Amino acid sequence: MKNYTKPRVILFDVNETLLDLGPLKASINKLLDNDQGFKIWFGMLLQHSLVDTCINEYHDFTLIAGGTLSMAAKALNRDIDETEKKEALSFIRQLDAYPDVPQGLQLLKDAGFRLATLTNSPLPTLLAQLEYAGIQHYFEKMLSIDVVKKYKPAIETYEYAAQKIEVAANEIIMVAAHGWDIAGALNAGLQAAFVERKGQSLYPLSPLPQYIGRDMVAIANAIIKSLCV
Repeated sequence: MKNYTKPRVILFDVNETLLDLGPLKASINKLLDNDQGFKIWFGMLLQHSLVDTCINEYHDFTLIAGGTLSMAAKALNRDIDETEKKEALSFIRQLDAYPDVPQGLQLLKDAGFRLATLTNSPLPTLLAQLEYAGIQHYFEKMLSIDVVKKYKPAIETYEYAAQKIEVAANEIIMVAAHGWDIAGALNAGLQAAFVERKGQSLYPLSPLPQYIGRDMVAIANAIIKSLCV
């Protein structure tokens, strides 16, 4: 593997990488009365989190989620109130891990890797999510960008994670199901692994990650195999 550095830490995105957003998707689509409602809203959420980063503002992901849900409703000619928004978005804290996640995480721990998370969600949401999914015990650190007050894929977020984990950036593998997160990690000098969750794809104008797999077990096995290179 070109420019290979033995990884020490596996850093995970959370939403759609570890956790199945199915219940949240269903609630947003129902609220917006559109089977593309979640896709429209989630794109707006990511776009406007990056607007905050670009103009040196910061609102936590929960606030941006609510604001962009109102925007999506307006775009789809739907009238929604604050109670409906709050109820629809509450599912973000009640998501199950994908079936492959516990086995993949255990394989990596058994192989001696340190595991941590890095998410755009605020820390209270992250902790609630991991506890609900029953996977919090796998991670030595559960990190949120709300300390940095910049959103992934800003380089500062990955630099913050490396600092908190106390390893060099190139000793970290960022695992994510989003092409933009993979692109950001590679730009920051991390290694990267892309999980091919349904509907997700790599950004074709960014370098390829070192690892690609259909699920977390495949990713774990590919990383472990690379130790023998």
